[in-house]
Amino acid sequence: MNRIISLAVILIISITMTSTAQEEVLKKAELTGIITDYGNKPIKGVRIFVDSLKTKVKTDKKGFYKILLSSENKLITAFSADHGLIDIDYTGQNKINFIFPKNSPILTKKQFRDLGYGASKDGFNPDYSSYSDIFQLLKSKFQNIVVSNGTVRIAGTGMSLSSGTYPPIFIVNGTQVTNIAGISPSDIKNISVEKANTSLYGSRGAGGVIKIKLK
Repeated sequence: MNRIISLAVILIISITMTSTAQEEVLKKAELTGIITDYGNKPIKGVRIFVDSLKTKVKTDKKGFYKILLSSENKLITAFSADHGLIDIDYTGQNKINFIFPKNSPILTKKQFRDLGYGASKDGFNPDYSSYSDIFQLLKSKFQNIVVSNGTVRIAGTGMSLSSGTYPPIFIVNGTQVTNIAGISPSDIKNISVEKANTSLYGSRGAGGVIKIKLK
């Protein structure tokens, strides 16, 4: 009987240690930054979203924000009703500054919600049906996307946007495709842009990766 009790105690300790180890992997990390306009003026009241989910974090009068993130988080968004929105990939940085460009598209709160931001974790899917085509969607949702005559480039990938040598890779439902022009925005469940951690694709990933999941 004592042996059985001892084994039970060892099992409980083992489970507890495993759970603790898993929690350590997902341990929160602090992210800070400053948010300014194109004139380097701090912007107060900019809301921070994590993986498209609304947080309670806003910038103070100095444009400063601070938030705790886990290793599972992938996208940080800054939203201002007066300046628009900016998405930046999160790859474990401890500091991310946002600078809103001079002609950043302004979105109403309804348009912002229609893009899927602020969605709860209850399976809600964003509605992209208001966009005329996928290229308009890309330009509006991602500040680092450049679209010209149906050609898509991801700014900041280190490649010349005029060379046409390294376009982004398009992954639709897990399969690489060469053309996304025929995809209707209303058929899209989720869309994301990656310009980091693309080594999996070799030199083909030099221009970044655009992933699309259809409904």
